[in-house]
Parts: sequence; structure tokens; C-alpha cells
Amino acid sequence: MKPFLIACTLSLTLVLPAWATDKNPLQSKQSLTEISEVSEHGLIGKPGHKGLVTRTIEVNITETETGYMLFKPDAISIQHGAVVRFIINNDGALDHEFFLGSFAEVGKHQQWVHKHSDMEHDDPNAVKIPSGKTAELIWEFSEMTNLEFVCLIPGHREARLWGAIMVHDHLSPKSKS
Repeated sequence: MKPFLIACTLSLTLVLPAWATDKNPLQSKQSLTEISEVSEHGLIGKPGHKGLVTRTIEVNITETETGYMLFKPDAISIQHGAVVRFIINNDGALDHEFFLGSFAEVGKHQQWVHKHSDMEHDDPNAVKIPSGKTAELIWEFSEMTNLEFVCLIPGHREARLWGAIMVHDHLSPKSKS
């Protein structure tokens, strides 16, 4: 009986401090940076370094008269291992953001943002772009995957402000002329 009591006491000593802290980012008002620590960033790559950029992609944000908000281009193919500098131009009248994530991460993050709309993104995979301004995001695509780039300001994704990235290990063959 004594070994059982010792094991129970030891287990509670290790578990109770974890229960006492609020580490559930969906129930607390943690910063979005803390949420990214429990997200799927490992599945999409990591922040890149300016000196290692292998490709620059310019992305333009436009707003249409009919209410749509669009990224141009909205589909991008990237070579596995590339370090990409995204230059994001906001030509619209509204502020926007560029958030890069797996489809699952974007969905979870969108739910969180809708519940905590007063929070600002402070993530290595996101930048805010005020109206009429340009922002830059450098990312290393170290994993072969499909992901999404999106504006998670409430209502913007629903207005079509999203795009897809395919990260692969080959480039499309050049057509023979």
C-alpha cells in the first residue's frame, strides 16, 4: 500500500502545477504569439532570413466595387526549401493582413480571432498591412505541403481574401517549343 501512496503523491505533485496554470490558448487571453507555439508552424516551415532569400513574390490586395477582397495572385507554387520574401501591397481602402498557415491552423486561428477581435497579430507568420501601405514577410518553406494565406480580420476571408500555396519538390516542366 505504501508504494501506491508514494506513486499517487508523486503523480499529483507533477500534475497539479500544470492544472493550476491556464495554458489553453482558446480559453484565455494569451497573445497570438503564444498560440502559435501550440500551432502547426512546424508543418509549414519557419521564419526566413533576409540574406537567404531565393525568391521574391509580390502580392497585391485589392477591393472590388461589389465587395470582394482579393489577393493577386491567389495561387502560388513554391519549390521545397525556398526562402521567399513576400512583398504585400495593400491598394485597398481598408487595413488588411497576410497570415500564412496550414488549412487547419487558419481555421483554428480564425475562430480565435473572431472571439478576440481586439487582439493584434504578433506572429512570425503574419503581417498587418495598413491601407495604401506595403509590408514584407520572409518565410522558409522547409516542408512539402499545401497551405493558405489569408486575411483573418473578421469578414475579410469571407469576402474572398485568401489564397493557396503549394510547396513541392519539383517545378513544372518547361514547355517545348
